[in-house]
Amino acid sequence: MDSRIVTGVGNIYASEAMFLAGIHPARPAGRISQRRYRALAEAVKLVLKLAIEKGGTTLRDFTSSEGRPGYFRNELNVYDREGEECKLCGAAIRQRRIGQRSAFYCSNCQT
Repeated sequence: MDSRIVTGVGNIYASEAMFLAGIHPARPAGRISQRRYRALAEAVKLVLKLAIEKGGTTLRDFTSSEGRPGYFRNELNVYDREGEECKLCGAAIRQRRIGQRSAFYCSNCQT
């Protein structure tokens, strides 16, 4: 997801939304169907909603304004899970740099 076009969605939430929508992060934007674009829009909304409900994503030392860590990290399907098994199919989660982003994905679930 090109941050010049879609703003406010960082690496964590972009990887998670792309996973939920079933879109491989290296797929050219011009080769994504309208159905998948709609699925991606819904996935972004869902991921951000869940992350807010869980207080964000604590990876290192982030805490909320109340000093509490974010617990969305426990819900991550692909982000920062390189080499681990996909929760859906069991294939290894992969990582690659695309633009300035680290993209985490399941090559079996995301086409």
